[in-house]
Amino acid sequence: MPFEKILKFLIGLFLFLLPWQTIWIFREVFVGGVKREYLTLGFYATEVLLWIVIMMFIAWYWKNYKLQITNYKFRMTKDRVFVLAVLFFISYLFLSRFWSLDGDLVMQQSLRIMEAFLLFFVLLLGPLKKEEAIKWLVLGSILPCVLGIWQFLAQSTFASTWLGLALHPTWQGGTSVVASETIGRWLRAYGPFSHPNVFGGYLAIVLLLYCSIVKEEKRWLQLITYNLLLTTLFFTFSRSAWIVVFIGLLVYWFTVKNEKKWLQLTTYNLLLTIFLATLFFPLVQTRLTGNSISESHSITDRVSGYSDAWKLFKQHPVLGVGAGNYAIALWHSDKWRSVWEIQPAHNAAVLFVVEGGVIGVALFVFVLISFVKLIIQTTKHKFYYGLCYLGFVFLALFDHYLYSSYIGLMLSSLFFALISRRNGENTVSPQLIHRESFDIPFAACHNTPTRLR
Repeated sequence: MPFEKILKFLIGLFLFLLPWQTIWIFREVFVGGVKREYLTLGFYATEVLLWIVIMMFIAWYWKNYKLQITNYKFRMTKDRVFVLAVLFFISYLFLSRFWSLDGDLVMQQSLRIMEAFLLFFVLLLGPLKKEEAIKWLVLGSILPCVLGIWQFLAQSTFASTWLGLALHPTWQGGTSVVASETIGRWLRAYGPFSHPNVFGGYLAIVLLLYCSIVKEEKRWLQLITYNLLLTTLFFTFSRSAWIVVFIGLLVYWFTVKNEKKWLQLTTYNLLLTIFLATLFFPLVQTRLTGNSISESHSITDRVSGYSDAWKLFKQHPVLGVGAGNYAIALWHSDKWRSVWEIQPAHNAAVLFVVEGGVIGVALFVFVLISFVKLIIQTTKHKFYYGLCYLGFVFLALFDHYLYSSYIGLMLSSLFFALISRRNGENTVSPQLIHRESFDIPFAACHNTPTRLR
């Protein structure tokens, strides 16, 4: 139907445009004359498209899955428990406005988390198949990859308001570089993102998802795409993303090791990685050993971030400091500290614990448990996908963007939705009516509308 085709196109377009960080900023905060990103309020261009998709999805879902019955038996099924858990969790985040320092930051962060869950349902239950969604995602990564490779090879960036690009001079403090006394300062690939680690996480998620739909046909096209993604990932010099992709590709190779197509792709990718590591060995060595001054400062910042998080948690253990309020709570706790030290802890889990408190953590654990119970029975290759989930957790434990930023929340959402969805079909279909009360197969409701009398 035309309406469904439009919805599928718009979902794909959102995935395609997601890397571009065009934003309308309506509040900026300067501390010591320096703009603090974590206190900024803004609305991304892709958020407009996302809400159009959400509204159309609600209309599409209601039209295709509504039931007309006179008598039914209500039961608290796994899908309903999951939906209720999500509602309780999001409601609590919005309520944290009442005990936070900055209510506007609470509303922005809570809204983005709600958007992430809504995107999750759109991708898990919507008309766009898993393979199609991942193809849109991969297609949308090509231009960012080309941009990232150019940035590294040219050691230069440019700013563009319309594309959401910022200038990152290699000589400027705060720019992410691989540096030492022997190699100088080498700009890491930013792509269209705010930091190379975010770019690396994006590429890692795209690669892991792409692995799940490898096909025998168009093998050379897949090989070119893989090499482009891996080359760009290498130039981000994101250690956490490197490790996650390496483990993911290795485990997937053992999972489907009898398939020649995967063996060939793995061999080519391994050769490419060895070539790049040899060509840029001094940079790889500096990044991995952490002996340089810049790498030592990076480690020191991470360690001090845990200390700050513990202090804030002890001050607000039950309710937390409020969604999105970590940075401003840190500033208020010590206004004499350097402006460069006012930043979230480099750990998404720790950051959320401080912002959500014990109650928020308990509600989120409720969401996770209900999600696992809902998904685990319908997922094939549980070992591989289980390790993919662990790989995501690894990314979250080494940086905060998967929770603290809009793009990170969207990446988290699409990863869990697509990795949990079966190829070629929907995984689950939450309903207001318990289907076991009727003699109609649950799967029959995935493709065509069902009307019960």
